[in-house]
Amino acid sequence: MGYVAVTAGEEIIERAADLFEKQRLAGDSEGLDVDQLDDQLGRLTAQAMSEGGLYAPRLAALAVKQAQGDTVEAAFLLRAYRSTLERFDETPAVDPSEMIATRRVSPAFKDVPGGQILGATKDYTQRLLDFDLVDGESADPTEDWDLADEGDPERLTTVTELLRSEGLLHEPDEPDVDDPTDTTRESVTHPPERDAVLQELARGETGAVTALGYSALRGYGQVHPTLAEVRVGRLPVRIEHPYTGDEVTVTHADVTESEAVVPVYEKREDPQFAFGYGLTFGRNERKAIGMTVLDASIQLDGDDEPAENAEFVLDTIDGMDSFGFIEHLKLPHYVTFQSILDRIRAIRERGGTAEAGRDDPADDESADRQPIAEASDND
Repeated sequence: MGYVAVTAGEEIIERAADLFEKQRLAGDSEGLDVDQLDDQLGRLTAQAMSEGGLYAPRLAALAVKQAQGDTVEAAFLLRAYRSTLERFDETPAVDPSEMIATRRVSPAFKDVPGGQILGATKDYTQRLLDFDLVDGESADPTEDWDLADEGDPERLTTVTELLRSEGLLHEPDEPDVDDPTDTTRESVTHPPERDAVLQELARGETGAVTALGYSALRGYGQVHPTLAEVRVGRLPVRIEHPYTGDEVTVTHADVTESEAVVPVYEKREDPQFAFGYGLTFGRNERKAIGMTVLDASIQLDGDDEPAENAEFVLDTIDGMDSFGFIEHLKLPHYVTFQSILDRIRAIRERGGTAEAGRDDPADDESADRQPIAEASDND
C-alpha cells in the first residue's frame, strides 16, 4: 500500500514537478541516457527491479532516471507500471541448480564441488576512491587476458544438496496448498505461509532487509547462520509452447541466490541443520544474504525478537509501505493537528497551567500575532 498526494492546486503541483525535472537538467554535464544506466549502474537497476517485483532492466533504468536515483521511488514506478500489464501466462518453476553461475562462493566448504568462483567482485580489495574515473573511463583491465574456451558451463552441485543427501538438512513441512500464493494479487494474511514470506522478502527494501537481518546477528535474534553458498548467475525463463506443450527457454534472468544453514539444537536425538533461503533479481548479494537470515529467523516463529516475528518483518520491510507512511507526514495535517492543539490547550486550562506557562503579553510582541494554526477549507 502506498500513499500519494492527490489534492492541491493542480497548477502548483505541475510546476513543482517541473522544478523537480529541472533539477536533473540543471547541471552542465550531458544527460544520462537509459542505456548508460542499464549498462553501467546494474546494481542500482537490479535493486529497483527486485523491490519493484518486475524483471525489466531497461524499464528499471528508465525508472531510476525518472526518480533521479531514488531506488524506492523507482520501485514504486515499476510496481505502478506492472499493475497496468495484462498477465498472459505463468512460467514453470525453475530449479535454481540450473543456474549458469558467474560467481559462486561457499564460506562453509573450501573445496566445494565445482570449485569457488570469485567472479566479478571487489569484496577482497581496499575501499579506496579511484580518481582515474574522474576524468574518464579507465581502460578495460581484462583486455589482455588469454581466455580459452572451456565449453559449456557445468551444473554446480549446491552445498545444501550435499547436506540433504546425508540427511543433515531439516526438511520443512509441505505446504497445504498446491499453488503458491501470489502476494502481488492477494493480501498477505498472518500467519503467512513460507512462500508468501519469501515473496515479500524478495520484494523488500534492501536497506530494511539488511538492517533487520543485521539485528538478528547483533543479538536481537537466535540466528547466526553459516552461509552454505552465495551464487550470482542466470536462470532460464521458460514457457510452455502453445502448440507442442513442451517447455521452451525464451530468455534468461540475472539473479542472486543465497543459502544458509543453522544448527537445530532442539533435536538432540537427531541433530540437523535448518536453512534459510534468499533470491533476488539482478546482482544484490547483501539483500539476498539478509533475506536468508530473515527467512531462517521467521521459521523459528518467535515473539520476543523482531526478526523472528513474521508480521513485524513483513510489515516493516516493504519499501512502498514504509515510503508511504514516512513521506505522508509531509502532507497537510491541519485538521488533526488543530484538534490535538485544542485538546492540549483545554487540558492545560482545566489544570490551571495555561496562565502559569504563558508569557506576559505586555512583554511579548507575539501576542498580536495570528493563531499558529486554524482549520481551513483546504484541510
